Amino acid sequence: MLSICLPVYRYDVRPLVTELLRQAEELEEDIEILVYDDASPEDGDWGREELRNTSGIRYVELTSNLGRAAIRNKMAREASNKYLLLMDSDGWPSEKFLWLWMYNIGEREAMTASPSITVGGRNYSPTLPEDPELRLHWWYGIRRESPTQKQRTEMGALGFQSNNFGVERQVMLQHPFPETHQGYGHEDTLWGQQLALTGIFIGHSNNPVIHLGLEPNDVFLSKQRQAIRNLALLKKQAPHLRTRLIDLVERYPR
Repeated sequence: MLSICLPVYRYDVRPLVTELLRQAEELEEDIEILVYDDASPEDGDWGREELRNTSGIRYVELTSNLGRAAIRNKMAREASNKYLLLMDSDGWPSEKFLWLWMYNIGEREAMTASPSITVGGRNYSPTLPEDPELRLHWWYGIRRESPTQKQRTEMGALGFQSNNFGVERQVMLQHPFPETHQGYGHEDTLWGQQLALTGIFIGHSNNPVIHLGLEPNDVFLSKQRQAIRNLALLKKQAPHLRTRLIDLVERYPR
């Protein structure tokens, strides 16, 4: 019924895998968990040895880095079930996370016009980080990356987030993430909007994960710069691409 796809890069995903296995066991549904390490360097303890010996998951270590888009496409091709749940490795689920996703699938099976893609959402911890170096990312996440279900629904395809979404496997096979550009950032923005142009409906549910991977100021700002450069390149390739930053630049070109 459901294949959970967890791409991993330089992150210890063991606690998340343990929690997902616990929730899956309680449901007694046909759920498989795929954990693919995207060639993480040997500069930290990413729990590889333990993951190799963890029963109940399909753990694969890639020998070369594919990147954020290609690894998701690979996992979709190699998954076994009709529905996929794609998650970032630094998201933490609620107690009823998988139950809510299975309920969503049940509703989808019963409806003829259900969305092919459902976005679960993202939240950040309500507690201010003790480390001042992490607070910029936290504030940005609270203000800009945590829209409610209602807000995301009003945004439609513009509210697509790739950190926690369900999709029919066949949709992913027919419409893979764009792999033509390897830069960091906004490849998921482009993918969601391209799907909307094909008539695929993107729905939104209230089943967010808590984003745990806060980054220090210098790392966060460096990635923001990379994402903006990548956004400019993607905009040239796909003139239909829309974001609030693009709208701002076009409104005030100076």
